[in-house]
Amino acid sequence: MATRTDLFGALKELSLLLVEDDELIRDSLRLFFESEGCRLNVRESAEEGLAAIRDQAYDIIITDFRLPGMDGIDFLKSVQHLCPAAQKILLTAYMNEQVLAEAFRLGVHQFIEKPFSSDDLEEALAQLVERRANTLPPA
Repeated sequence: MATRTDLFGALKELSLLLVEDDELIRDSLRLFFESEGCRLNVRESAEEGLAAIRDQAYDIIITDFRLPGMDGIDFLKSVQHLCPAAQKILLTAYMNEQVLAEAFRLGVHQFIEKPFSSDDLEEALAQLVERRANTLPPA
């Protein structure tokens, strides 16, 4: 497993999007990533997230399951068409077999159950960065 320094060094090279309606979580994660020298693009709704994806491709997309309007699963269905190469993390306090099955079908790579800690997020991101390093061809 990569060190924390290696993880954030790798994340600095990637484009990250967070779609989360909870202002406290959004602001906390934005500040957390900024403190590590990484830029996290944050959006409050799935619709805003889709608009951001139409403007640029993202390497990692982190989304909440429960969002106003379009939920996280419907958002991920749209992401599959707009940004198919993105690695996905689903945040949810409503983990059940149906949500898991649909999310896996949509290519979600990691699940983080709410409430979560920065360590939980770092672990999920480290696994994505490692998977990415092992699947991309050498430059």
